[in-house]
Amino acid sequence: MATGKATTLDIYARTYIPQILQSINDRPAQQLHSLPARWIDFQQYVHSFAGSAFLTADPLTPEIAEIQPVGGIQDLGPTNYHTVFRNALSTEAQALQQECIEHALYNVPLQLAERDPRPSMYWLRVPGLRELSLQVEIGDIVQLRQIHFGLRGEILEAPLLTYNAEGPVTIPHYVEQQNNAVVWAIDRLHERLVLRIDTLVRQSMKFNVCFTVQQGRLGALYRAVANVHHAMPNQDWLRSMLFPASEDGVMQKTLNKATIDWTMHDKLLNYEQIRAVDTALARNYGALPYIISGPPGTGKTKTMVEVALQLVERKDAHLLVCAPSDPAADTLTRRLRQSLEPKQLLRLNPPSRSFPEVPTAILPFCYIDDDIFSLPPPPQLMRYKIVVTTCRDAEILLRARLSNADLHSLEHGLLSALHPENSIPQQTLHWTSLLIDEAAQAIEPEACIPLLVVTPPYNYKPTKEQHLPSVIMAGDHNQLGPRTASKTHTLQTSLFERLLALTPYAAHPLTRSKQNNGIMPRLTKSLLPIPRAPFANLIRNYRSHPSILATPSSLFYADTLDPCALPTSTLTSWTGWRGRKWPVLFLSHSGKDEMEQDNGGWYNVSEARLALSTALSFLQQGLIEKADICIMSPFRAQVNLLRRLARTPEFGLRDVSIGPLEAFQGLESSLLILCTTRTRERFLEQDRLKGLGVVGEARRFNVAVTRAREGLVVIGSPRVLGKDECWGAFLGFCARNGLWDGGASERYMGGEGMVSRLERQLIHSGAVGLNDERDLIDGVRRLGVYDDEEQIRWREGVEMEEVVRGLGEEGDDEDDDGNDVDDGHEDEEDGEHEDHGDGHDDDYR
Repeated sequence: MATGKATTLDIYARTYIPQILQSINDRPAQQLHSLPARWIDFQQYVHSFAGSAFLTADPLTPEIAEIQPVGGIQDLGPTNYHTVFRNALSTEAQALQQECIEHALYNVPLQLAERDPRPSMYWLRVPGLRELSLQVEIGDIVQLRQIHFGLRGEILEAPLLTYNAEGPVTIPHYVEQQNNAVVWAIDRLHERLVLRIDTLVRQSMKFNVCFTVQQGRLGALYRAVANVHHAMPNQDWLRSMLFPASEDGVMQKTLNKATIDWTMHDKLLNYEQIRAVDTALARNYGALPYIISGPPGTGKTKTMVEVALQLVERKDAHLLVCAPSDPAADTLTRRLRQSLEPKQLLRLNPPSRSFPEVPTAILPFCYIDDDIFSLPPPPQLMRYKIVVTTCRDAEILLRARLSNADLHSLEHGLLSALHPENSIPQQTLHWTSLLIDEAAQAIEPEACIPLLVVTPPYNYKPTKEQHLPSVIMAGDHNQLGPRTASKTHTLQTSLFERLLALTPYAAHPLTRSKQNNGIMPRLTKSLLPIPRAPFANLIRNYRSHPSILATPSSLFYADTLDPCALPTSTLTSWTGWRGRKWPVLFLSHSGKDEMEQDNGGWYNVSEARLALSTALSFLQQGLIEKADICIMSPFRAQVNLLRRLARTPEFGLRDVSIGPLEAFQGLESSLLILCTTRTRERFLEQDRLKGLGVVGEARRFNVAVTRAREGLVVIGSPRVLGKDECWGAFLGFCARNGLWDGGASERYMGGEGMVSRLERQLIHSGAVGLNDERDLIDGVRRLGVYDDEEQIRWREGVEMEEVVRGLGEEGDDEDDDGNDVDDGHEDEEDGEHEDHGDGHDDDYR
């Protein structure tokens, strides 16, 4: 009987699975194991260079079942560190288990890998593997149960014997068998796993497949936070790295020097980058992490590479350089290899990494043993000046007892045993610095792992010649943060973001948030004495056209971004641009979004065709190559549809990069076409609960629009996108300036207070007749007003940069009031820009 209440169906509910298939996984089963993937024997490795008498026992990885929620949500601090993260990791384990359940496969085929020379290898296709929607690594266990069928195709509870009048007769007292297959290789391009199954008896070759939460993966994180928690009471260095206070800083009483005493490896560094490197080298900011805040396209990785190359020139320097992901660590290695030899630089990979994933150019910098990535012998490893790895894989160094604390304990213990009558002098630490790039993408427990590698012994006393390790991080917490299965604030807030919210950073007079109308605060004598800033703010964007930057700069970076990209594009002549003819366009679209029958996700046929037609329009006008176009969508099904249509003869766009939004963080493209896909408002709440789409996802919005270098086209429903503050600002920017095609735009214009600094400057540039693109860029950089305070500061910045580069006279600049000035934030770049590469991933073409 009707109740009069509206029912809300879960559009993301799992596709119906027949009970008879589900019951197969619930039966008791005999466990059949396969040969595990090869791994490092850490016990043997440690014994190769150290005796157990001088090292404490390596703690065992805790069972996931032992990690239970403890206490409620609390403000994180040194005293409850273990409790809060134990709770968060328990929640994450449960969410990961739920992810495994949602990705379980039923009645799927398994194919013998006939050309694989290794024994017992099979192929399993896993939908979603390409988009990293399921975390799978080499060495993981995948549970397989073979399905039994009758001659008529019916599913049976046991293998068939015969038929009688009542139906099929199966083997009595049959015990179900579960093959615990081992992942030996991953082919993400073809969404295929290579499984080793030593005990398989081939019958139907149709299986139920269950993925599992890997104990070691979470156990490493749990052990890291436990060790950090136990070390902090006796380790003030570690406390100051995780919970820095104002007392850990240093007061600055004089202005910074106007010159540098080191030679740049990269001659194209701008003023802010040079200042960041110089401060990191001087380390005169105190005993706390140095943070480089780098918005999109500002060259934060470029800056970190220069820091590493400068630090490594110092006597006895050994650097651990980390990133949250393998691609980011590979990027660091590619850039460092231009200045270092394989005997100086190691790209440390785990045995679980497959060779096709590693760029060929960096293979000479990797260590390979018996056809797997491994750890070099201790004498060889100790000679490397820089070791690059992921934050999580830094645990290899911990397990191998190669941390500062373990190496110091070993050295001190050995010397004491050999010379018991002598006083043993304090030894120099091996790891002198930790650099973490893209730090905002790492969950805090991951960041703790490399931090533990460089943590000094608790009784280590710094001297004039023996310093404590420095920690330098670079990142942008306004882009996509850590990827977690759970949505807990504790894990989704990176250490990078949490540090920036603490007093030494957030309350500093020179922080980005203290800007005035988009002008960064400057250090003058009137501000002295002042805590020396333990951070650097990069402001010059070398990627995007000013009109592309206007909205994200205003929303996320306090209106401070300075567009410095050189105008090299012909895209501005495209006939499809509207209004002021800036290379930004919103295509209003209301075509219906639809869901795949098997609940594979949302797609929108008319939007996909519009996106591909738009790309064709640029190509037909001869303005761009296919490889320089990127089309993205936040929905997997729409990505798949775009790829299928792009490969048809109608469009012929096989070489266009097409992929999900998350896959393009850190990359860029000359032309970006963004398909927002969602056109029905009633599904927005369920999108939000699942963390899908681009509405209510500020970081996704920021990543999406800042991938474009020379042209940005957004396709979407203004009615749906207008529900979101960020998209509302973008729609207002497009509506006010006529960058809109299709439907009425007047209601989305917004008020005068919504107009950003860059938008005002772009409008002014057009008003004074700066029509050439180079003039337009210069007009924006000069802020379009030639005699105001901003222009005066810009001129001062140029003069300061000339001093820093050694092209001008030494000395301090002065502002209009005669105060000495120590800042060059508004200075002009010298016309050079960063080499970004092509910004494409072949997997998404």
